[in-house]
Amino acid sequence: MSAMIDHPSEYFRIFLIILFIIIVLIGLIGNVLVLLSVLTNHIKIRRSSTNLLLVNMSCADLIILCFNIFDIMQFSYDRSWPAAWYLGLPLCKIIRFSQVLGCYVSVQTLLIISIDRYIAIIHAVKLSHSNRCKRLLLIVIIIWSIGIIMASPNLFLLVLHPIHDRAEYYVCGLSDDKTYSYFVLFYKYAESILFYFIPIFLQAILYLLICRKIFLVDRAVQEYCRADQIQYSISNSHRQISGTKTSSLQPAHLTDNNISLVPMIPPRSQSQLMPVSTSMHKMGDQARRRAIIMLLLVTTLYFIAFSPAQINFIYTKINRLHHLYENRLFFIMSILLVLSSTAFNPILFYIFSKFFRHKFNIILRSLFPICRVRSRRSNEFPMI
Repeated sequence: MSAMIDHPSEYFRIFLIILFIIIVLIGLIGNVLVLLSVLTNHIKIRRSSTNLLLVNMSCADLIILCFNIFDIMQFSYDRSWPAAWYLGLPLCKIIRFSQVLGCYVSVQTLLIISIDRYIAIIHAVKLSHSNRCKRLLLIVIIIWSIGIIMASPNLFLLVLHPIHDRAEYYVCGLSDDKTYSYFVLFYKYAESILFYFIPIFLQAILYLLICRKIFLVDRAVQEYCRADQIQYSISNSHRQISGTKTSSLQPAHLTDNNISLVPMIPPRSQSQLMPVSTSMHKMGDQARRRAIIMLLLVTTLYFIAFSPAQINFIYTKINRLHHLYENRLFFIMSILLVLSSTAFNPILFYIFSKFFRHKFNIILRSLFPICRVRSRRSNEFPMI
């Protein structure tokens, strides 16, 4: 097993290359579809704060996917391990900076989405369209500004390290110069705390409160309302029956004077209206629950994907002799998880969101008219 990991067979290498290409293509196409679905739709769709934040996350995912292509190319070209860096120091700095920036923007966006959903569901705060647009624009600017500031140390800390058994080849990594050792250590600690542990802790609490509200509290309220509705229908039926009997027993002159105890509303008219509103309310609740499940899966997938980097960081603090990325299989699994998290998000959007499923079908049908994809003509889908 160790020999296969350190010196993989040609078939295994080709399999990995094909797998990387498939995941990257799925991610690129899927995230572009997310962007087109929201940005090309009616203005009412663009007013959905969650959809716009998902667009922001798709932009970050596209950055991660595009700049990981350079690593995949070099990994595919170099049969030795660790794979050498062939693109020079300037691209080393730019590519790593862009990859880190995409990760920072993604995790911040996920945190803002959870806060936005918490405020909308738990506190039911509604803002005007103009205030919502200004707030979203400010949030997006802050997210990207923090991402750029926190990723910028990579531009001067990254250097090319010679490979110990291949002196003419180099790898791209953070400087191990003693002058910057404390700053590098502080930077890695800050990265782990600010962009992994704090976000995962806050989102776990927020989604627990949200799930408690929509899956437990709301369900209990619905059961109470359903029981109250049944009681209302029974009492209304009894009232109609008693009114009919009473009117049949009244003297004729009461009828002539237009005095009647029969209700003016036709029988069952109210009972016909109530199920309609109840059905619409139930559809809205189902859409909201599906959206929360989708966001939970996206968040969980993200933190699972970036957990190997944190495991490696903790491991190197305990065992300072080497790090886990020296193991080829650990590196392969790490990069596969990162690419999968960015590539599979659009698939989750398609599965759980009627809006994205409808728009994906329309866009694909317009791009590939030969492939007839079924799509509803109606565009009235619940927003996330």
